Amino acid sequence: MNYFYIGGGAIALLIIYSLFTSKKNLKKAPEKLIDAKKKFDDGEINASLRALGEAFVIPYDNHVKPEQKVHLIAVLDLLRKVFAEMNISGSKLIDPLYDKLSNSVNANVVLNEGNYKQLQNFFDQTNTDAKLVNYLKNSVFNGEITMSNATTSDHSSFPETSNRTTPLINTAGKLIMSRKYQDAIDVYRNALNEEWDDTDKAFLNDQLASCYLMNKDLANAEAHYKESIAIKSYFLNNWNYGDFLIYHKRKTDAEIQLPKIEALIASPSDKKEYNKLLKNFEALK
Repeated sequence: MNYFYIGGGAIALLIIYSLFTSKKNLKKAPEKLIDAKKKFDDGEINASLRALGEAFVIPYDNHVKPEQKVHLIAVLDLLRKVFAEMNISGSKLIDPLYDKLSNSVNANVVLNEGNYKQLQNFFDQTNTDAKLVNYLKNSVFNGEITMSNATTSDHSSFPETSNRTTPLINTAGKLIMSRKYQDAIDVYRNALNEEWDDTDKAFLNDQLASCYLMNKDLANAEAHYKESIAIKSYFLNNWNYGDFLIYHKRKTDAEIQLPKIEALIASPSDKKEYNKLLKNFEALK
């Protein structure tokens, strides 16, 4: 009998602790959202994502009050922007909760676990960069998260590629994760034998260049970086070529490339990436 009293006591303590923790997290959630917005504006995308994870708090009883509803919608809106910066779409994660909150006509919204469980699992994987990268890789492969084919209207860092490029990205990505670089090269080379518009063609050449680089074929890597930029110049393909030059300590060529990259900066995230490149350039001897 004593055993059951002790067990029941332990369970009661656990419930009390969970309720206390939930209330404490709810109280801190708005300041965590402010922190996430600041980090996003500063171009600190991964740090912003971690802060969003702390701002994402579901009430213990699943009953969302009006002020909590406004807060959660703001969290999801910022998460969409973060995903856009990462050139991925997380609609499958975001929409179940977003639609439930935004379409509800009641002041208080009652959630079920299906509305937010996947999103909660995602945020559980954002506390370290390594866990985040692994989660994103697996999520892209199983379809929870997809590569974005279009960027936001005020952001020109990434090319607005067509839907035709998505299967190529996914196929080549799986091969790269398996270190089958030559097979990934073949995917893009074969694709470039087809007809593409300039945006897609520039993007595919940039991806092909990176595959050649991973396969340690520097001559072909450089040739396709240049080909990509010649077809259509944007921040990412110029940045990739600049990174290639700096990594291989070609200081004179990198010095010519850096101003071209700087001229294409379109967001705080771009600025942060450019500053990293500039720092590496300045470290060259």
